[in-house]
Amino acid sequence: MGQRSSNSKGNPFLGVHFVNCGAYSRIYRNHQGTAYVGRCPRCMYPIRVRIGPDGSGHRFFKAFCP
Repeated sequence: MGQRSSNSKGNPFLGVHFVNCGAYSRIYRNHQGTAYVGRCPRCMYPIRVRIGPDGSGHRFFKAFCP
């Protein structure tokens, strides 16, 4: 769903702004290469962004924690 970006070590990630908690974090691609997964650093709300053929070219997203 998002274009890959990578840090200096080559680990692909997406940037996520967790709006309700006012926090930012990176989420990293899983070992299977099927999704980017992570959690809000404040409330630990899980997030999963699938990787698909018609994905987005964006690297930064907003998520809304409960």
